[in-house]
Amino acid sequence: MGNTSIPATTATLAAWAEQFRLEQAPPEVVERMKALVLDLLRVVAVGARLPWSRSARKLALTLGGSGTSSILLCGTLTDPARAAFVNGAYAHACDLDDTHVGSMHHAGASILPAVLAIAEQENSDGRALLEAAIIGYEASLRIGVATQPALFHRGFMSTPTCGALGAALAVGKLLKFNASDLAGALGAASNYAGGLAQFYHSGSQIKRINGGRGAESGVIAALLTREGIAGPRDILEGEAGFFNAFSGQYDAGKVTDDLGTGYRLMEVSTKIHAGAGRLQATADAGLALGFDLKLTPEQIVDVEVGIPKVIEGRLTQANPPDLQSAQLSVPFALAMALTMGKSRGKQAGLRREDYETALRTPEIQALSSRVRCVVDAEIEAGTNTEEVPSRVTIKLADGSTHTAREDHPRGSPHRRMSWDELSALFRDSVGDALPESSKNKILDLVAGLDRGSKPRDITALFVAPPGWMQ
Repeated sequence: MGNTSIPATTATLAAWAEQFRLEQAPPEVVERMKALVLDLLRVVAVGARLPWSRSARKLALTLGGSGTSSILLCGTLTDPARAAFVNGAYAHACDLDDTHVGSMHHAGASILPAVLAIAEQENSDGRALLEAAIIGYEASLRIGVATQPALFHRGFMSTPTCGALGAALAVGKLLKFNASDLAGALGAASNYAGGLAQFYHSGSQIKRINGGRGAESGVIAALLTREGIAGPRDILEGEAGFFNAFSGQYDAGKVTDDLGTGYRLMEVSTKIHAGAGRLQATADAGLALGFDLKLTPEQIVDVEVGIPKVIEGRLTQANPPDLQSAQLSVPFALAMALTMGKSRGKQAGLRREDYETALRTPEIQALSSRVRCVVDAEIEAGTNTEEVPSRVTIKLADGSTHTAREDHPRGSPHRRMSWDELSALFRDSVGDALPESSKNKILDLVAGLDRGSKPRDITALFVAPPGWMQ
């Protein structure tokens, strides 16, 4: 770990990360980062007991590791890389974790578990955690925006690729790396960056651990750098570096333009619906129609949903065979929402249990097959790095037609959930895992991360009773 000269985009990003201090961020950015930490705890509680989460936890505990960092909710200590892996797998387990449309990236599931694991090991304070988290979010989101949509078209997923680099930079910040070592950690993370999108075509549960792989890779990359095994310090712009290998068609300026003055994390959405970010508005529109018209599936003879071209063929499977495919299906989510609206109201959220029930409900499956996804020029024009709007038009058996358009899905930057709303979702999601006193204390600790709270105090309280994890 020396003073190797580092050029261009990698150098600029690393130099910014080295000098960044929490007080440089506007208050609204700090508050948003705390809200995203709270949202991570919410989605971890939802995902921790799912079958693939149990498998990830079982593997980590079987492999073992020195006890410095917590596997959330079960209270077991393991090494920071395995803790980051399991907690990231929890966070991404139900497709409810935060998302950024432009980068196609789930930063929370890949950055925050890595930061939390190292902050716990190092006994960092809350301000250091927030600094590192902001750096990780900004780096991974900016790299994602710079390389998309070509990265996705090449078959790669952002969360285990861009997320690995962002997590490495964030962990390096917690470990007090200089700019050269931060660039080396980015380079080392490129050795681990990966994750292919074939599951869209063939199925499998491998997507569920993408957050965990990004988090784990970032931790290992930074720790390797601390031991003297750094990666190329021109890893982003190098001839065989990240931009060229993973994208080929990129805009490096999107990494460094307004770095330190603009914050991409303010474009991150928190989800109401357990499903792909690009179906959130469609689900909102479907719930509204279902509630307003008191619909049943049999009444609906035809459904047209306006979509942007980028999701055509990826999120438009009308007859998904399993839960993961259903959570990536605009037609199926819309059929669910149109059906649920009557009984659950416009403010409902599509939950994992709802998908599982719908997959066993012939009426919803039949309605999904009647949904036509049509590339819509207005929806295309309204799609940006922050959100994907939707237009839903239905024809009923009585011959009437009805349309709902949703420009800003709930949880998106233009309809951001307040702290109180996220707190209520946290309480509901944690359920009986924690006593009310612990929930209250955790909420206070997260709110006070910039005022003296310690990450260790949060993880110490975030432990479910014996048997809850089963």
